[in-house]
Amino acid sequence: MSPSRKHQQIVDNVHDLIPGNPGHGKRDYRVMDDATLVRLAREGDEGAFGELVARHRPMVVGVCRRVLGDPGLAEDAAQEAVLLAMVSLDRLERPERFGAWLGGIGLNVCRRWRRDQVREAWSLAALTGGRAGPDPVPDEPAERAEAAEAARRVRRAVGRLPAGQRAAVVLFYLVGMAHREVAAALGIGVGAVKTRLHKGRAALREELAAWWREDDMAATTTGPVTMRVAEVRRQPGEGERPEKTAILLREAAGERRLCIWVGAFEGLQIAFALEGTDLPRPMAYQFMTSLLAATGGRLAEARVTGLEDGTFYGVAVVEGPAGPAEVDARPSDVLNLALLTGAPVRVDPGVLAEASESERGARYLAEASAYPDGTAAIVAEFQAEMERTRAEYLRRR
Repeated sequence: MSPSRKHQQIVDNVHDLIPGNPGHGKRDYRVMDDATLVRLAREGDEGAFGELVARHRPMVVGVCRRVLGDPGLAEDAAQEAVLLAMVSLDRLERPERFGAWLGGIGLNVCRRWRRDQVREAWSLAALTGGRAGPDPVPDEPAERAEAAEAARRVRRAVGRLPAGQRAAVVLFYLVGMAHREVAAALGIGVGAVKTRLHKGRAALREELAAWWREDDMAATTTGPVTMRVAEVRRQPGEGERPEKTAILLREAAGERRLCIWVGAFEGLQIAFALEGTDLPRPMAYQFMTSLLAATGGRLAEARVTGLEDGTFYGVAVVEGPAGPAEVDARPSDVLNLALLTGAPVRVDPGVLAEASESERGARYLAEASAYPDGTAAIVAEFQAEMERTRAEYLRRR
């Protein structure tokens, strides 16, 4: 049976009763949005996670296939991405963007595999006087083993689980069986299967925590630093003093922060995204996101790449039908898109050092952090103004 068919069985065969409310009957996961499914999955509902996987796994396989160029490796990479998503679901900040988040995990898995391949090939070439051996065969087990070092690391963590938990995790998350199929295979009840999955997921999260910290530490010292948009701060204009709006970013695996001043419109749009504000009509950034998706593309990464004379520079890393591309962008624009799509935000370590660790950078950060208006206040003020404008319009009609 194909992986997609097995994952669909998770949706078709596993419909749990809502605890404490039997009158509601069985849950129909297919009518739920991603945010609801993420919430249920975090509460231990594996059926909800199964629906998320069935819904988004084909997209992840497609992304991995474009990057790796091999269907078999793409399936393996997508499988690891699903497992990583399972054990790190609590780290997802925007549940409604689960699909984009899972796709980003898959893309990162593929990049890590490709880096491993390049590193192994370089080492072998150095040892053999410049010849790295025969042309690799994509389906050869040895070549796959080299490319899948990260996957083996995750699977080793699975292998260290107690036997019962290990069997349940492998059958449910990696093979793709439904709860009832796992129960039948192990000769236990469905409730016992859920218990083992819950304990296994918790153990994997703890087991892999050190790995995440190592990767994050390496990223902060040898490559772009992963950050997240924390808040928007604003100082209202008064007299000759102009209004100022700043975006504050925080290091994902540390305490460093970054302040980027932006225009009022761009800051307001980021505030909308952070607050999850429902807009009656799509604004410019929602339109750009939809347009990108309609053409078969996606934002894979938002980067802040430069700082010159107080001006920040950015790049949008886009994955599309023609392959990956880097597009110059203002940081305010690419950060807006990253919030809407769930794409990771990364900052060049030199930029971060200059903007946050220098004396002037620290002074600017302290100034922006002290602005009186925060994200919620900015959104509330805009909504109140829209209500006043609407009421005035209706009054004059």
